[in-house]
Amino acid sequence: MRRMFIIVLCCAAVLLGGYVGYRSYRVWRNRHLMSMAHAFQANSDLRNAVLSVQAVLRSDSNNLNAARMMAQLAETSRLPSALLWRSRVVELDPHSLEDRLALAQTALTIHDYAEATNALEGVDSADKKTAAYHNVAGEAALLNNHPAEAEMHFLEASRIEPQNPASQLNLAVVRLRGTNTSELAEARTVLQSLASNHSNAVQRCQALRELTVDALSHKNEDLALALSKSLIQETNSTFTDWILRLNVLLETRNVDFKATLATCQREAAANPSQIYELAAWEMGKTSPGDALAWLRSLPISTQTNQPTTVIIAECYAASSDWRGLEAWLEKQHWAELEFLRHAFLCRAMRGQELTGSAQGEWKQALQSAESQKQRLVMLLKLAARWKWVSEKEELLWVIVNSYPREKWATQALTQALFEGGRTRSLMQMFKQELERTPSDLVAKNNLAMMALLLDAKELKPLDLAREVYQQAPTNSSFAVTYAYALYTLGKSAEALKVMQGIKPQDLHSPNRAGYYGLILKATGSNAEAKVYLDLTSKAALLPEEQRLFDHAKTGT
Repeated sequence: MRRMFIIVLCCAAVLLGGYVGYRSYRVWRNRHLMSMAHAFQANSDLRNAVLSVQAVLRSDSNNLNAARMMAQLAETSRLPSALLWRSRVVELDPHSLEDRLALAQTALTIHDYAEATNALEGVDSADKKTAAYHNVAGEAALLNNHPAEAEMHFLEASRIEPQNPASQLNLAVVRLRGTNTSELAEARTVLQSLASNHSNAVQRCQALRELTVDALSHKNEDLALALSKSLIQETNSTFTDWILRLNVLLETRNVDFKATLATCQREAAANPSQIYELAAWEMGKTSPGDALAWLRSLPISTQTNQPTTVIIAECYAASSDWRGLEAWLEKQHWAELEFLRHAFLCRAMRGQELTGSAQGEWKQALQSAESQKQRLVMLLKLAARWKWVSEKEELLWVIVNSYPREKWATQALTQALFEGGRTRSLMQMFKQELERTPSDLVAKNNLAMMALLLDAKELKPLDLAREVYQQAPTNSSFAVTYAYALYTLGKSAEALKVMQGIKPQDLHSPNRAGYYGLILKATGSNAEAKVYLDLTSKAALLPEEQRLFDHAKTGT
């Protein structure tokens, strides 16, 4: 036994030593690969940089530095996966202000205001007092068409860092969007001053961009042409500035448009990120067919690389060329974006009315998404763009169940179910929400109302409604639910007393007026009841509510 114990102990020591040695080797190998990736990135060899980082992530999927670098590389190449990687970084380090702001800015570049807002909402309280946070939050508010909120953020950033010229520029930009004549003039003066300052090339270029957009929006075509020409001549100008120049030439019907477009196409041909940017612009400003014709003229090795292959698929879909889309996608593989390829294949099959094949591709899309939040969100956006109601609802259910903290998804699912008249599904969702958060009065109230409309006595809606009302008797929605619960029990006098405690302006809300009308009629005030029941014609109602109020109007 002693000899056996010694043998087992020696074996364990060998195994432990081997495990420790393997871990040490893996750590060294991953560090070496990351060093190689940085060297490749410094030499603009993005392909080998990506391969090096991918090798690290295969060994350690939770490697924060590798995920962060993949996000940077994806952004440099304008890959749709950039948002996926930025989201992954935030999942790995949720308290990093820098990473949250980077996620928000990435989302803003593709006009994903919901993702940007979610990223900013998750910023720690202390970090929300920084100028960096307020500048990005202001940008998000401005792009989401909330200028007053944007100005508030930029003013706060300026107060925190009064010497930072970025705050001065941002304030001028937001005021340039307004209608106040004196503020417009002042904003233009500030931007013209920055555009004339050769000591800060970055600020100068941004000022020229804003002045160009302003001139174009105010139909000052000569000024827009002159400013956009000056901008592309700046050493710090970007390819995006050439896109702005194209936009000015197109909108002013300038004879240089075709020649400039050809120049941009030649320059972009060797740069995948520029290919995507230019093709996306052409899709929206000229036609998907024109963009596709140029894309298909590129070398096949370029066409089948991301993000070019993705924008080609978008062109086929926008042109409703379903057979062309299917043929394009059939033999490809999109790596981490494989779920998107299956979604586009589903679109191609549905366009050809191949229902069974479409269902199979959608199933593959969901499986390839692997329940990862950002992948599901990308599929959700496609379903919304293509007006796929059932797929949109399915994805929202998955997100709500997998990521219950994503309140936007709960709100979106509530809206979708309401618009579809899905009362029973709404009841199921509110029941689920209440089980997760028993103290949520809104979920409890909503569940009570759905249960009352569906006569689901097993959920004890009267008890739910009473509990909510007793905790917040001044809440109009809670009072309406409790009053209706009393009405269903034949206690109309008590119900009327509850309703009369609601503010008059709230009683005239179309969605609440019907319930007051029901109770007034039950207590004999027929003439007054008609006034409130008639208001329901302006309300968005569930089917059960519509029948309820229609019966009250007709007296049946």
